Amino acid sequence: MKELWYLFACFVTLHPPAPAQGKLGGFHCRAGISKHICLPDKYSKFDLPIAQGVNLIKTYITIEEVLRINDKDYSITFSTYFNVEWQERRLHIDPEYANKTNSIPMTLEFIKDLWVPNIFIYNLKTYKVINVLSKLAGLWINTTTSEVLYSQATHITFICPMRFDKFPLDTQRCTFKVGSYSYDMSKMVFLTKTIGYSDENKGSNRIALDYDIEILPLSEKDKILVFGDYGNFSLSGFEMILTRYVSTYIITYYLPSGLFVIVSWISFLIPMDVIPGRMALLVTLFLVLVNIFNTVTTNTPKAEGLTAIEAWMLACILFVFGALIEYAAILFKKQKYVSGQHKVNLRIVSKQDNLKYEVQEKSAARHAISMQQLAEEYWRIDKFFLISFPILFFVFNIIYWLAFIL
Repeated sequence: MKELWYLFACFVTLHPPAPAQGKLGGFHCRAGISKHICLPDKYSKFDLPIAQGVNLIKTYITIEEVLRINDKDYSITFSTYFNVEWQERRLHIDPEYANKTNSIPMTLEFIKDLWVPNIFIYNLKTYKVINVLSKLAGLWINTTTSEVLYSQATHITFICPMRFDKFPLDTQRCTFKVGSYSYDMSKMVFLTKTIGYSDENKGSNRIALDYDIEILPLSEKDKILVFGDYGNFSLSGFEMILTRYVSTYIITYYLPSGLFVIVSWISFLIPMDVIPGRMALLVTLFLVLVNIFNTVTTNTPKAEGLTAIEAWMLACILFVFGALIEYAAILFKKQKYVSGQHKVNLRIVSKQDNLKYEVQEKSAARHAISMQQLAEEYWRIDKFFLISFPILFFVFNIIYWLAFIL
C-alpha cells in the first residue's frame, strides 16, 4: 500500500495539474491573471493588433535624473520611467467591470501572452531594468479604450556623437530616438506623448555634471527615418541640449593664463642690465603656462584638431615666448656692440725700449656717448613692444571669443 502512495506522489510531482481555466463570454481566461479580461482562443501574440491599418504606439518618457555624461565614450545615462502604450482591440473585457473603472492593474505574467511592440532604441548602449525584490515594472489595461500601458523603471545609456572642437565653449545636441525594429510607417507609427523631468526642479541644477540640460521634442525631420527600399520608419523620443558651464574653466584656466600674459609685459619696464630679474620673470611665467597647458591637454576630451582652450593656452605661451625672444635679441645686440668696442684705437709710445699703450681719451668719450645712445635705443624697442603686445592680445581676444561663442 505504501508503494502505491509513493508512486502516486511521484506522478503528481512530475505531472502537476494544468492551471485552471475560466470562461467569460466564450473567451478563455487564465487563472490568476484576471477574472475580467480575457484573450480569445485564436489570439496570437505574433500578429499585429491591427492587421489592416496603422498601429499607433505612444511613448511616455519621464526622466527622473540624468546620472552621468561621459565625454570619453560619448554616452549619456539617465534614469527614467519608460512607458509604452498601444491599443489591443482583441481583448475581451467584462462589460459590467468596465463601467466600474477605466484602468485595471494587471500582473506582469499577463505580458507573456500579449503582443508587444518590437521597440528599438537607436544608439542604445545599455538598458537596465531596476530590480528591488522583483523587476520594477507595471501593466495596466484601459477598460474603455482597450489600451495597454506597459511601464518599466530603467537606467538607459545611449550614445551621442559629440564634437569638442569648441570645448569648453561647446554645446552638444543629442537625440534619443525610439521606433520599430521591423515595421515601417504603413504598419506602425510612434507618437511621443510626454517627455521631460518628473520634477522640473531637478532639471535646473546640473553643476555636478558640468552641463545645463534642456529636454526638447524631436524636430519634424528627426521623427522619420528614411531607410531606402525598406521604407520610412516612424520615431518618437526627445532632443537633449547640453550647454557646458564655462565659469569653472574661466576661473581655473582662462583668467590665470591671461593674467600671466599681462604680467609678462612688466619685463619691458625692467632695465636691460638687470638680466637675472628679467629672465627669472619670463622663464617662470613660460614654465607655469607650459604646465597649465599639459594639464589642459590631459583633461580635455579628444577632438579632431585643437580645442578652444588648447588654442587659448598656446596663444598665451606664444605671447610670453615672444617677450623672451625680444629680450634675447636685445642681449645679442648688446653683446655684439661690446665686443666691437674692445677694438679701440691704441697709441704706441716708445721710451727706453719700453712699450706703453694708452687708450685715447677721445675714444673713451665716444664710447660713453655710444653706450648712452644704445640704452636709449633699447628702451625704444622695449616701449614699442610694451605698446604692441597689449594691442595684439586685445585683438586676439576679440577674434577668439567671437569665433568660438558665435
